[in-house]
Amino acid sequence: MNLESRPVIFEDVGRQVLATRSRKLPHELCTLIRNVKPEDVKRVASKMLRGKPAVAALGDLTNLPTYEHIQTALSSKDGRLPRTYRLFQ
Repeated sequence: MNLESRPVIFEDVGRQVLATRSRKLPHELCTLIRNVKPEDVKRVASKMLRGKPAVAALGDLTNLPTYEHIQTALSSKDGRLPRTYRLFQ
């Protein structure tokens, strides 16, 4: 329903054209989303996690894992930090 006002439609068209060089109608986007398979999500997630992570933190950072530990955890199969870190108590 958000795509019923002209300014929102124009913004959507502009964003799509800038990002993909074409515009897809809502029913086309729904079809594309419906066709996403679990393997697609795993493939994209694996590709994203192979790169260097961006880390942002706020507040008391004394228990924040090192950047290297975060990077190692994200690239491991189970995603766990070393036992020395207890982020949630």
